[in-house]
Amino acid sequence: MNSEDKKFSDQYRQKIIEAMVFFARNVKYPTKMMMYKLLAELDFRHFEQTGLPVTNLEYQAWKKGPVPKKLHHEITDRDDVCLPEDFAEALTCNKTEDVTTDGHKIRMFTFKGKRPPNLKLFSPRQQKILKEVAEIYKNVSATVASKASHEPDKPWSRAVKRMGKEDVPITYRDVASSKTPVTEEEAGEMVQEILAFQNTY
Repeated sequence: MNSEDKKFSDQYRQKIIEAMVFFARNVKYPTKMMMYKLLAELDFRHFEQTGLPVTNLEYQAWKKGPVPKKLHHEITDRDDVCLPEDFAEALTCNKTEDVTTDGHKIRMFTFKGKRPPNLKLFSPRQQKILKEVAEIYKNVSATVASKASHEPDKPWSRAVKRMGKEDVPITYRDVASSKTPVTEEEAGEMVQEILAFQNTY
């Protein structure tokens, strides 16, 4: 990988970190599952407007909603969260326990930003969407956000319906809608080009 290619990859990674810092400082419940939901919402909304994602993360339709599988495996160590050095410079993640209405204990991981986010990495449109997503989910619990991601017109539901089961990839074809400036076929081709680039380098 030459320096230009590495710079390309690092740019996406830094955007993921800065988006997480922004959301951690602007929503009431920045848990791990909520963070996944917010990142997905950022990418999906931007894709609907432009035909391109913001972070280039790939999402999986897990039971509770869209999960960026690669990111999840990188920051998760069995039943704990272990942040890589570059993430740990910007974020902390605290483990807590909560009790559901039916009395079950659940483990929660909550992010906190160590510093203000660097929004200069994002275009004006991306900054606008970041703020819109944060405002929508500002006081929403992860449980409510999870239910929202399962609505029939959402990418999670389209992926599950398309494949007939959960735990399947959410493709940008699932994101494409009448509002998207590209067709489902074009969305598929664009994603294949991105994946081909990543596999080459």
